[in-house]
Amino acid sequence: MKLIRALLVTVVFSGSVSSEDNLAWLRDDSRANSEVLNYLKKENELTQQYKAQIQSTSDELLNEWRKNTPVRSNKPWLEIDGFEYAIQSRKLLSRPVSSESEADPHQTELFDLAKRANEFDYYQLGDWALSPSRTQLAVAEDIDGSEQYVISIVDLDSGAITEVATKVEASITWALDEQSLFFIKQETQTTRPFAVVEYELKSASEKVIYQELDKAWLVSSYVTSDKKFSLVQSNSDSSSEQRLLNLATGELSQPLRVRQAGVEYYADKFENQFYINSNHDRSGFELYSANTASIDQLSQWQALLKARGDTHVSNFYWFASGVVAMTESGSAQYLNFINNKGELTDTQKLAQSGQVAWVSQVGDFNSNKLHIRSMSMVQPAKWEKLDTQSLQREVFSQDVYPNYQPTEYKTEQVLIKNDDEWVPVTLAYRKDRLTEKSPILLYGYGAYGVTMKPYYMPQIISLLDKGMIYAIAHVRGSGFNGKAWYEMGKGINKPNSISDFVASAKSLKHYKNGVRPIYAMGASAGGTLVSAALNQDASAFDAAILKVPFVDVVNSMSDESLPLTAQQYGEWGDPNLTEELVVMQGYDPYLNISSQDYPPVLVQVGLHDRRVPYWEGAKYFEKLRSISSGQGPYLLSTNFNQGHSTDRRQALSQQAFEYAFFLSITQQQDNKAEQ
Repeated sequence: MKLIRALLVTVVFSGSVSSEDNLAWLRDDSRANSEVLNYLKKENELTQQYKAQIQSTSDELLNEWRKNTPVRSNKPWLEIDGFEYAIQSRKLLSRPVSSESEADPHQTELFDLAKRANEFDYYQLGDWALSPSRTQLAVAEDIDGSEQYVISIVDLDSGAITEVATKVEASITWALDEQSLFFIKQETQTTRPFAVVEYELKSASEKVIYQELDKAWLVSSYVTSDKKFSLVQSNSDSSSEQRLLNLATGELSQPLRVRQAGVEYYADKFENQFYINSNHDRSGFELYSANTASIDQLSQWQALLKARGDTHVSNFYWFASGVVAMTESGSAQYLNFINNKGELTDTQKLAQSGQVAWVSQVGDFNSNKLHIRSMSMVQPAKWEKLDTQSLQREVFSQDVYPNYQPTEYKTEQVLIKNDDEWVPVTLAYRKDRLTEKSPILLYGYGAYGVTMKPYYMPQIISLLDKGMIYAIAHVRGSGFNGKAWYEMGKGINKPNSISDFVASAKSLKHYKNGVRPIYAMGASAGGTLVSAALNQDASAFDAAILKVPFVDVVNSMSDESLPLTAQQYGEWGDPNLTEELVVMQGYDPYLNISSQDYPPVLVQVGLHDRRVPYWEGAKYFEKLRSISSGQGPYLLSTNFNQGHSTDRRQALSQQAFEYAFFLSITQQQDNKAEQ
């Protein structure tokens, strides 16, 4: 429920960068400067030349993936008001809940995403909302990768599409009378979500319902379980405040509870009853109930699920049968079932041993239905259906891959010592292809308390089939071992994340008594981790890929014109405080590039990236290439038609190039060893 814009969230800088930064010329807010564009195009040409050399490997990988097309599990449909919805074959479909056949004649096509995507060089559907009468569909689309959405209304009878708003968030809510839409506007220069707007369809006019003036706070919204209200939310990195927006009248209430530093609460409502997940009483979140009359009186909130030790409530889902609350304790997750009398009736572990699982599809209040997605690095994904009334959980479907034999692969978790801490690393390999020289692809993120889950991916399996080991380092700064693990790697403790990653690389080099090349990969905040680790000890790595990396930390966090800079201080450090600035300067990837033998590095950026602007990766690349005493190759790849996320239409070919890059380094090293 909390809106988090990880990674230097929005960024159109208007302040000046350091005067000592001789690569500042690479920054172009307009993204139209010919000198900069020519530089990026020239580097793309060099990257393309290298790509051509390894094209056969890329093509081989792509062919493998296409031949290994799975029999996909039937994805559960989303249930809302007696109808079910799903996106299949790039089409948004609808059918009555009673329909069971995929070819049911009552199935209706609402929107053809594939056809719509063909109109743009980049396309992502951010959200959709059907009007109460099911005659109009509102869609939020990103058409250039900037994460600045365009909202349009599709007339489901005629198919006509009418654009109603630009440069907004993906969130869309219909008024109950269908005469208005509510959405969230972004600031023009910064793209900070800051205002809730009511758009009146007949007059094509806008009215600001709520505006957040504090530059460190973000605005978001979600519809309550009774569908009569929307909760309008403002939040900073550690505080929140919510108001009720009446979807019948457009009226906005006073805060349910006035904002307080360090206090967060996230509510839901059905008729006169509220459930609230909050940390107002202790650092761990607990679940409370209240009614309309007492929602603004903390003393009247009734605790339903208390936090104990490092256990806390991470989320909850409300149904006619009661509440399902998710609790976390370290890396373990549990589903807790509370009936309408407020009694805890059952607790189930979310994931089985060796699996990773998450609640992926949740029906509406009356559905009493949620679905769980689970997998491991060597177990294909499966769906389970959970009836929240009977508490029965059963397998719904599972992906099946041709010629894939799970018994040929192994996944395990190892602990690596770094000073006084043990760093968990999850890895997988194919048992009959493992040798003493098998390379390891080490992935890391380590920020915002995010846990990089060991997902099953057929593309990774293809690497295991080629004798590679795939590993994920759960360094401090991630949420793998709970909140304390996260706190030990954020802000002024960020160096712990970096040293954990370096220690993991050094130790894994000799995994199972081998002598192994270590290839590192990190995206966004993971790019901070990997690039800083390269600075700390380049010899620990044999190659690296940095995807849309946040690498210019001090310069970016020192720009006070950025409205979200203050919100990010807790994650990266506050450069206005001398003590913290010193720490930031000590780990900043761009500042700490030094004359050493850096391994081959591929840097990938998106021209329209508003979270981590392209010039961060470009500056880092140019400085590293000019200073490194290594042989490279050092490559910069700029995608001129995307932003922070990869267009799904190019995702596989981009991944094939990345893996081919690593495999080419292995081949080069093998050739040297034979000479």
